Amino acid sequence: MVFLSMRDDFPEEVKRQLAARVGYRCSNPDCGAATSGPQVGDSKSVNIGVAAHITAAAPGGPRYDKELTTDHRSQITNGIWLCQNHAKLVDNDPVRYPAVVLRRWKHDAERGAFFRIGKSAAAEGATNEDLSGE
Repeated sequence: MVFLSMRDDFPEEVKRQLAARVGYRCSNPDCGAATSGPQVGDSKSVNIGVAAHITAAAPGGPRYDKELTTDHRSQITNGIWLCQNHAKLVDNDPVRYPAVVLRRWKHDAERGAFFRIGKSAAAEGATNEDLSGE
């Protein structure tokens, strides 16, 4: 008999919301990298963002909380949007990045995105040359 490890993955809508709530930027305060943008050509985009679990999606994973139900593990409250590099880093070093740190990052990233809504990139210090790539 084969037993498969069950992961409580996020539904696609939760992934979309995690990304949108931080303006498609990595939630690590030392990063903030854009995680989505255009590919060359008119019809495709690239995404380097990850909907990462704050507490693991399966037993044995980083920061696993056995008290959470399957539903809670896959809800938006247990997720954080990160670039691929930081998603890998936080899962490889859970002692350095405990759940409390990830929750703070998430809160701060969402708060920052909230205050950026409707403001120009120039208000954040970007110039037109930065935006044009020249």
